[in-house]
This record gives sequence, C-alpha cells and structure tokens, in this order.
Amino acid sequence: MDELTLLRNARDDTREPTPEMIAEGREALVNRIARGDGTTTTELPRSARRRTLPRVTWVAAGVAAGMIAVLVAGNISLGAQSAYASGVLRAAATETIAYANLVPDSGEYLRARTHARWQACTGDEDGAVVCAPNDQILDVFMPADPAAEWVLFRDWGNQSGITTDGSIETIRAADGAFYGPDSSWVTVDYADIPTEGAAAYDWIDSQYTGGSASRDEDDFVRITDILRSGLVPAPQRAALLDALSRIPGVTATDDVANLDGVTGTAIGRNEPVRAGERQEVIIDPATGLIIGERTVSGTTVFGWGPDEVVELTAIETTIATTAP
Repeated sequence: MDELTLLRNARDDTREPTPEMIAEGREALVNRIARGDGTTTTELPRSARRRTLPRVTWVAAGVAAGMIAVLVAGNISLGAQSAYASGVLRAAATETIAYANLVPDSGEYLRARTHARWQACTGDEDGAVVCAPNDQILDVFMPADPAAEWVLFRDWGNQSGITTDGSIETIRAADGAFYGPDSSWVTVDYADIPTEGAAAYDWIDSQYTGGSASRDEDDFVRITDILRSGLVPAPQRAALLDALSRIPGVTATDDVANLDGVTGTAIGRNEPVRAGERQEVIIDPATGLIIGERTVSGTTVFGWGPDEVVELTAIETTIATTAP
C-alpha cells in the first residue's frame, strides 16, 4: 500500500471528517512514511523498478519538511518575542498604576524634556541625499492651570534654515499650539483615553483611517505618538501600554540605552514592508514612563548599514516651578 492509498483508506466518504479523524489519518500517514515501507501495491520485476522516483520523492519530502520547519520555527520565534513583549508591557502597566503620578501644583508645570539626535538631510547638486546627525533640545512646559499658556524652549542645533536667531526659540501658546492652531503639541484630550487596556485598544483601533503600511502599524504609531510626549497621566499611560501589548508583532529588547545613557526596554514592531526598519519607544519598566525613542535601520541606506541606530532620543518628565 502506498502513501496515497493509505491516505484514501483513512477517509470515510459517508460523512464529513471530524478533526479527530483527520488527525488519525495524518498520524497514520506519517508513521507509514517514517517506517520506510511505502512500497507499491503492484509488484514489478526487480529490473524494471526505477530507483530514481523514490529518491526524488524523499528529496522533495525533505525540502518540504525543511521549509515547514523554517516557517514553524520563524512563527514560534516571532510568537515568543511578541508574548514576551506583551508580558513586559502589561507588567509596566501594572507598575504605572502603583507609581506616584507627577502632578504639578498651582503655578507649577509638568515639564517634558526631549534630547534628540535626529538626522538632518539635504540634497546636493547631483540630487543625492546627504544626512548628518543633529542634536536638538525640546523643553515643553504644561501648566497646572489649563487656561495658562504652555511654553516651548527649543534649540534646533545645527539644522539650517529653521530660525534666524541662533536656532534657539521660546514660544508661548494656549493648549500647546506652538506652531499654529492646528499644531497642538498634544494630539488628543487625555480625558478621552479609556483607563482600561482593552477599551484603550478599541478606542485607538476604531480611529483607523487607512494610514501606514497596515492597521496594526498605524495603531502602534498612534499610541507611541501619544506616549512620547511624556505628559500622559499615569492611568491613561497604563492603559495605552496595555493596549500596545495587544498589537500583533510587538517585540521587546531589554537593556537599551537612551541618548543620555539611561537604560530601559525598547518596544518596537516588525512590519514586513519596512525592510526591517524599526521604530521603537524606550520605557522604564519600573514606572511605565517613556524615556526615549530610537530608529534602527533594516538595510543599507543613506550610508547606514543594517541594524544601525539611525535616530535616538532621551525623554525626561519632571515637575518645574518656573518656565522660560
């Protein structure tokens, strides 16, 4: 009896097969192949047998098994990474709830300081893109009084063409709209964010409008855009961290240093069409605070090789008694 006959014999045409029947048939087939007794039902003279066919069959089976093994191993690896990241994020969410929330008193400010090393890119005469790292400082002061003005102190570093006064500016504006009424530093009303993880995920996911390479990537980007302000209250921050844990493909890398040398856990996500490039936020697992961001290249581009840190920031959140 050959493998095909065995598989046919494992089928009952009188009714739809149950999962148990399919599993039994598959097990019988695998056991038959493993014993190596897959002879044909009609015996041919020994001189007429073609030894190449079984050999090709086994080679093909080996290749298929190898491909399946690679795919399964890859899925297991990605699944394990995602499971680990989910655990890290949910633990951080729990710690965030227990962490004393930074709340400024009347007349004080919640200050989020970002030290960023971003790429400043320009085109040369030949049309080639030339990039160089440029350090910036952004100090955002959110007042305890919602009616008071926010303050932004910004040092643009060596990025040309931004300001005319030494690339340093101080801007005051209501609601953090430093660059116009449609440019609020905080893109959402924190009070609108649900304080339970599943609800926060649904809240984010329901606002998807087709951006990014995929829905999951867009959800990830919009959550991290909110978190990186450094100003999100602890209950909402905990819910958003939990929401991140629910996005497929999220990964965690321990002991990652931000631009100021403070270490935390980098939370990122692999998106197939991004050629391996990763956008990550760095969190302090003990407090759930965002302490930085980094971009890791996935391929050779603009002079960077694979897995090089292209951009890196440090984010620190404190209470300030005064603002510039």
